[in-house]
Amino acid sequence: MTQHCIEIVTYKVDDLAEADRQRDIARKRAAGLPGFGGWLPLSGGKDQSARADVVLWASPEAAEAAAEVVGSTAEFAHFRATITEFGGVGHYAAPAEALALMQSGDGIEIGRFRLLQGVSEEAMRTAHAKMIAGHQSRQPGWRGQRLVRLRDGTFIDIAFAATEARSQAICDSWAGSANCEAFLSLIEPISMEFGSIA
Repeated sequence: MTQHCIEIVTYKVDDLAEADRQRDIARKRAAGLPGFGGWLPLSGGKDQSARADVVLWASPEAAEAAAEVVGSTAEFAHFRATITEFGGVGHYAAPAEALALMQSGDGIEIGRFRLLQGVSEEAMRTAHAKMIAGHQSRQPGWRGQRLVRLRDGTFIDIAFAATEARSQAICDSWAGSANCEAFLSLIEPISMEFGSIA
């Protein structure tokens, strides 16, 4: 699986309201760039003009390509114009399973399942990882995925996406995918629900 990249950008602004507005526009535009995984906008606790943006990318290469787009194209010019002092940018290796930097309105799918008789958790987790690497992470709008083991022996697969509609579309894309079918052959689905982050 590709090594995910966390980008941290620090800067200062003068007009707080306009900076907030332009940052939100920039975040929505960045969501369309290849490899985008989420953008967590932070403001200083004491100094509200101090900003830090934590952005998740699918790879260091995706982060570098996006930095070129954000730093030089007209569609991000108004966002750049709100920055009065640039602090710096750093790229860091993300955990192997990546993160999901979710915002209000982002989509979520929650699938609950149990293992079929004779299937080990290790085999299921291997198939789940292959499904993410070979299918899920390649779908537009996919933001990340987590497995949760419950005390009763069942599991919850939580998948994050750009919107609730993208969550549904990604789920619908499983048909015909060898990686998805291999995972499904090991489990007994219990329930599946879709929603969005409030």
